[in-house]
Amino acid sequence: MTTQTNYRRIASLKTADDFAAYLAQLNLELEFDRELASGADSPLAQAYDLDGFNIGNRFSILPMEGWDGSPDGLPSELTIRRWKHFGESGAKLIWGGEAVAVRHDGRANPNQLQLNEATADALAQLHETLLQAHQNRYHRTDDLLVGLQLTHSGRFARPNSKAKLEPRILYRHPILDPKFGIDSDDAVFTDAELETLIEDFVKAAVRAQKAGFQFVDIKHCHGYLGHELLSAVDRPGRYGGSLENRSRWLKEIIDGVRAEAPDLEIGVRI
Repeated sequence: MTTQTNYRRIASLKTADDFAAYLAQLNLELEFDRELASGADSPLAQAYDLDGFNIGNRFSILPMEGWDGSPDGLPSELTIRRWKHFGESGAKLIWGGEAVAVRHDGRANPNQLQLNEATADALAQLHETLLQAHQNRYHRTDDLLVGLQLTHSGRFARPNSKAKLEPRILYRHPILDPKFGIDSDDAVFTDAELETLIEDFVKAAVRAQKAGFQFVDIKHCHGYLGHELLSAVDRPGRYGGSLENRSRWLKEIIDGVRAEAPDLEIGVRI
């Protein structure tokens, strides 16, 4: 027979003494700082060296899209305002800014940004807006690292309507397929289609570099296409089965980006 422990919500522990007492109650040894350090000497204010590039502090903006782009994948006034705030925030690592689809069928919603020939100039202006806002407030950008997250939403794609799921998947899933109304193999990517998608990621990375971004993040998390590929143990062909095959798509994207945009850094959230 097992018993279930109902843990308290961390937010209910209002003071350091409350937290320490609760740890003691649980018989846990966990060191923590009783006071939050702030100012120039605080841990998050310290610079970080990334392969010779000096990132000015440890604060980061993570890649959450605002669902406020245009149906054509262009930034709106709300998008521009948000990126201006990114620059004004003081964070020195802009990890992706937001998730940007490399093509239409990979958008998580019909207002997600998209990076293609028609939107590249607008994305470059969005990047410039962030830089200028940071320069205006902090008088330097040489310690600011700005990237763009590239994605295909795969199983969770809704490119045309927020109310209509239009999934593209890597394999049939016995739990997720019924949950999301997938009842045929029509949504499954072929190997040839994945090879075309690799080209789309590489093209988007080249455009991101031309737009001024210093790195791209090839999204491999949160159940989207890159993440699902890593679990495609039952998929036949070049991109499924063994770990070598399941990671092949990512490695081929990285090889393509290094060949076409050799000075562009690459990150991956897994």
